[in-house]
Amino acid sequence: VHWNTIFEEMKAKAKTALECETKAAIYARRKVEVESVFGHIKGNRSFRRFSLRGLDKVHVEFGIVALAHNILKVAGIRQLLLDNNRKYIKTGGEKHCVFLHLFYLEGLIRQPPF
Repeated sequence: VHWNTIFEEMKAKAKTALECETKAAIYARRKVEVESVFGHIKGNRSFRRFSLRGLDKVHVEFGIVALAHNILKVAGIRQLLLDNNRKYIKTGGEKHCVFLHLFYLEGLIRQPPF
């Protein structure tokens, strides 16, 4: 068994930092606000890898993915407001189809016109 002293020091430092109430609140909020979005994009939208190379192209590609995610959020909120009096069962299939349509539409935009 190997005992890594540097790792143990880092764990102790992180533990003491999380004992502070303000830092613990920031960390708890981060898990809800940030990590759930990436998990949703990766898990529910099946976006697991980039199809382009280069930092600028990846930046644009993820921008399109984030745009599609935000459009679907707005559409979901709007749907809930419009269907306030009716029961609405979310299946996710329609949202997934819209996301894939927006994602593959981006692939058509990148191709040369001729």
